[in-house]
Amino acid sequence: MYELHEYTTPRYFFILPARHSDMALINSVRSWFHTHYKLYFLCEYSHEPNEMHVAPHEGYSIKTPQEFIVRYAPYLRTTIKIAQLLLSLGGLAIPQLGSASTAINHVLPSISDNDQYYEDMKNQLKMIDSLINRYDNQHKHPDTPATGQQKSIGAPLQGADLRELESYVERVDNKRSLGNLYRKVTVDGYVRWVCLEHYDEISFKNEMSKYIKEFEAMG
Repeated sequence: MYELHEYTTPRYFFILPARHSDMALINSVRSWFHTHYKLYFLCEYSHEPNEMHVAPHEGYSIKTPQEFIVRYAPYLRTTIKIAQLLLSLGGLAIPQLGSASTAINHVLPSISDNDQYYEDMKNQLKMIDSLINRYDNQHKHPDTPATGQQKSIGAPLQGADLRELESYVERVDNKRSLGNLYRKVTVDGYVRWVCLEHYDEISFKNEMSKYIKEFEAMG
């Protein structure tokens, strides 16, 4: 039951500059830290990156971008790669304000038919990737062993890191669930934060597995 007590917050998230941010003005680390960013969660239905999708929520504004990036930069390096992969597969749709839904089909527009959306998202992800790279370069110590630097990149977040995540974002609703995601324990004992549609699917699979085990126990 370790995971149940440890993972009280969704584990997969990435950030993007808010839509109204002027990309042309974001040309230095100092201006990057004063840019308005939003955080988006990913549904953890599968641990395969290509099978994830953006949670059905319009995202959360980050209150202190500099502190947030300093704290989570190594982890964001990994999740930005996941977001870039999803974009290349046509599965990175960002829910807009007022249109977020608990159903996946209501979240995903036809990205393949929207070249401008694709280019905008590609540039925003590239900007975040560049931000993290530049931050790493500025904070890389020459006397730090290469193995130590590599170990910090993409290190999995622990419970304390995840619990503190909420302190960095602005909550505009009274819902206890972040990103309209719900915590579910799979039949093999793993905790996943998933959208309502996948929550129901996992529940069905758990019930079927329980039924099969009971049937097999009957001989």
